[in-house]
Amino acid sequence: MTLETVLAWSTGRSLILTSLALLLAIPIHRAIAGEASATTKQKLLITAALLPLFVPDLLIGFAYRLTSARLLHSVAATEALYAVLLLVRVIALQVAVQLMLPCSAVSDEALHTWKLNPRRDNNWRRTWLRLQVAGPARAPLVAWLGGALLCFQEFETAALLQIDRHPIAWTVWLFDAHAAGEPLSSSLSFAAPALVIQCVWLLPCLWLLLSGPAQATGLSGGAQWSNSSRFVKLATGITIIAGLLLVIFWPIVSNAAELFRGISSLANQQALWSRSKQILASLAECAIAAYMALQVCRFADFLKSRALKILLVLPGLCGSLVLSLSLLAAFQLPVLHGLYDTWVPMVLGHVLLLLPRAILLVTVLDFLTSASTQHSGDLLFSARHESTIETARKLSWTMHKRKWLLALAILTHWCFWDVTIAATLRPVTFEPIITRLYNEMHYGRTETLVAITGLALLIPLTIFVAAGFAWRRVKI
Repeated sequence: MTLETVLAWSTGRSLILTSLALLLAIPIHRAIAGEASATTKQKLLITAALLPLFVPDLLIGFAYRLTSARLLHSVAATEALYAVLLLVRVIALQVAVQLMLPCSAVSDEALHTWKLNPRRDNNWRRTWLRLQVAGPARAPLVAWLGGALLCFQEFETAALLQIDRHPIAWTVWLFDAHAAGEPLSSSLSFAAPALVIQCVWLLPCLWLLLSGPAQATGLSGGAQWSNSSRFVKLATGITIIAGLLLVIFWPIVSNAAELFRGISSLANQQALWSRSKQILASLAECAIAAYMALQVCRFADFLKSRALKILLVLPGLCGSLVLSLSLLAAFQLPVLHGLYDTWVPMVLGHVLLLLPRAILLVTVLDFLTSASTQHSGDLLFSARHESTIETARKLSWTMHKRKWLLALAILTHWCFWDVTIAATLRPVTFEPIITRLYNEMHYGRTETLVAITGLALLIPLTIFVAAGFAWRRVKI
């Protein structure tokens, strides 16, 4: 299959799925915005709508690999299965974009006033279009472009579902060609057309983000939701529940029994500790990369330079495959060749990959806790009474420490489950657990493999929860 064919498939799928997802994401956003702010119901809706974003693509592919094998003789069914799984994640991303994006810079009154202008020439139409793009259409447009990029860059799920040639994805085609011994120069030339397609979506997305306001959240639209029909509300609820069932509850239920039997098998083989050490080593590298990404974002935020932020996020927004191949070529240059077989390429690749997501998390954290509130809490530490100081510690944990630990945990999680950079840029002496899982998931489904996958999920979660309890009690 030629590169032109796989690019056409991937592009067409991305455009169709992101358009369909937006039709479902808009009412979900309105449902969340229509609830009273910061209520339990609103928090539950946000959590349910965004949870699919935190499920690793590799686990989704592994959970449905056997299903894909049963659909081997039906191209349409295989492609449909992949499309549905992708659709769930794209909807979650588009809801997140609309929730986090700043509100419209154009008020309803301004739009109505311009509509009253009787002169309907080309200048009127251009201004009307500009008002729409900067106003009510801005968040949906960014969500649509982001969804297209997510579909186009997806790799792990497609790689595991692909038993024969379907689902067709350019990322799998290029990764397999490079792994099979394709020269790096050829791999980079193959990646160039895909990079051009991504730039067609990425550049307008960045322009929309930079052209809007820099404050306030996008939690608006409650009035539109309150006037929506019961059918729309029902469809919204079904969409959220179906997404949770597909990518969270069914994979857990279908693998629970194998998980416990596999852990017992690992213990009997005396392999439990060796696999745990491999997981811990991978986790340490990812945590370091996540911490560095957060610090770079805080530094860029301190400088308040939009140009610097654009330079920081561009490599990561191009996708892990293009990024890893570019870094692989960079570290073969004479000036960087001494660092080629070290941890530096992999850590740098992970940092660059995480920077766009880290900047998003930093922006959200800064909005959730204002500087004045944080300063008021810090003033309590100067009190003489121990009870007041203890209150200050609790407030510091709630307003500051807990949120930064959560951001670090989320970034580490995303980094930990990325296959491409780990497989392409790792040093020869180190094998990340994710590359081992990726390779073994292609050759069968054993209880031991399910157990190692479960440990790769449970060990990081346990460590971050324990770190949270410990940090909360640190008296600083």
